[in-house]
Amino acid sequence: MQSTAQISSQFIWRRLHSLMGLWLVLYLIVHLVTNSQAALWLGEDGSGFIRMVNSLESLPYLRVIEVVLIGIPLAIHMVWGVHRALTAKTNASTLRYGRNQAFTWQRITSWILLFGIIGHVVQMRFVEQPKTIEVGYKKYSMVAITMDSGLEILSKKLNFTIYNGNQPADFPVCKLKPNQVLAVADSPGTAMLLMVRDTFKSPIMIGCYTIFLLAAAFHAFNGFWTFLITWGAILSMRSQKAMIPVSVIGMGLLTFLGLAAIFGSYWMSQYG
Repeated sequence: MQSTAQISSQFIWRRLHSLMGLWLVLYLIVHLVTNSQAALWLGEDGSGFIRMVNSLESLPYLRVIEVVLIGIPLAIHMVWGVHRALTAKTNASTLRYGRNQAFTWQRITSWILLFGIIGHVVQMRFVEQPKTIEVGYKKYSMVAITMDSGLEILSKKLNFTIYNGNQPADFPVCKLKPNQVLAVADSPGTAMLLMVRDTFKSPIMIGCYTIFLLAAAFHAFNGFWTFLITWGAILSMRSQKAMIPVSVIGMGLLTFLGLAAIFGSYWMSQYG
C-alpha cells in the first residue's frame, strides 16, 4: 500500500501536470494564430505575422519570459508526461470504446510531441534562427534561404534585400550553400517569415510538421477534455459527452491554423 506521502506527491504532480497542460494549450493557440498569418495567401503578405513577431521581439527580458512562461511549464508537463507514458498500460487492443482509443492516442502523441518539440526548438531557435547584426545605429536581421522566383517580388513588398554571396563589407561573413542567398531585413519579423517560408519549401519538412501538428492538436484538446474532468468541471456522463464535439472543433481549428502556415507560406502562395 502506498504511503500518504507518496499519494500526496503523485496528486500534486498530476494536478501540476494538468495545470501546465492547460497553460500550454493556451500558448499553442496563440502560437498557431501567429504562425497562420505567415500564409501569404491570406491577403496581407505576412504583415500580420511580422507585426506580432516584432511586438514579441521588442519585449524586455524576452528570453527570461520564454524560459519562465514556456520553458518551465513545458519541462514540468513533459517530465510527468514521460513518466505516465512509461508507466501507463493501454487497453485499446482489448476494449474498443472511444475513450480507450483516446487514452492510447494521448500516449502515442505524447512521444511524437516529445521528439517533435525538441526538433522544432533546435531547428527554429538554433540552426535556422535569423541573426541580428548592428550596422552603425541600426539593427538588421539576416537569414540564409534558398533562391526562388517569388523572392524578387516579395522583397519589394516586404522591404528586404537579397545578397547572393556579395554582402556589404560591414556585414559579418556568412557562408552560403549552393543556391542560397542572404536576405537582410530591417525587422526580425520579416526575417522569421522568410525562415518559415523557406522551411516549408521542403516536402519532407511539410510531412514532419503536419504529423507534429496533428499530434499537437489532438493532444491539446483531448487533454483539455481530461483537464475538465480532473478539476471537476464536467463530472456527469452527459456533460462529458457534450464536451467531446467542443474538443473536436478545437482540434479542427488548431489543425487549420497550423496547415495555413505549413502550406500557405510557400506552396499555396502567390509568391511560391
